[in-house]
Amino acid sequence: MVTLNVTSGQFVSFAHRLLWDSSQRHLVIATERPDDSWMLHLSAGLLAAAAFEAYLNYLGQEMLPEVWANERSFFSTPPYQGTGGKLKRIAEELEWDLPPKSRKPLSGVIELQSMRDKMVHARPKKENYRRVHKEGEFAPVTATWLYREAPEKRVRALVADVNTFAVSLHNAVLQSEFRNVVFGSHPFLGALGFGTHTVESAG
Repeated sequence: MVTLNVTSGQFVSFAHRLLWDSSQRHLVIATERPDDSWMLHLSAGLLAAAAFEAYLNYLGQEMLPEVWANERSFFSTPPYQGTGGKLKRIAEELEWDLPPKSRKPLSGVIELQSMRDKMVHARPKKENYRRVHKEGEFAPVTATWLYREAPEKRVRALVADVNTFAVSLHNAVLQSEFRNVVFGSHPFLGALGFGTHTVESAG
């Protein structure tokens, strides 16, 4: 006779670490597939920006659950609007002074978030042009959307800025009364989740 058990519990996936891991894998694949490299860099940048906001949401839910319960309305207007507003609110709770927005690595975080917004809310790009060229030759083509402002080297630098700034924020949390809400010494590396469970007889 087969004995049946029931396992129940809860598992939490760390979205910020999953997104960051995916971003890093895209950068690795980009080195192996040069023909696809630029587009893979775009994907890596988008995922890194998403990972940073997911990390803020993770911290916010743990540190300020009453605020994040009304996330959509609370972060829809100044001075706490958007991703920057989430960072501002968390920094205030930590009593952590944010560096100037014009200084790296925070400036890189802001630039990558802006690039992320352009990709998420993208529209067709129209550009008028006039080129002088020799008869019998094709006119030089215009640059692809985002190509000038998001070359591969720049995207890698911005992703690195996100990593550097997130580590600084993580360290600030570790030195605060909220140290128990984070796992490990790095915000994006380590366990991708954790869970608890119990087992009981189905009888």
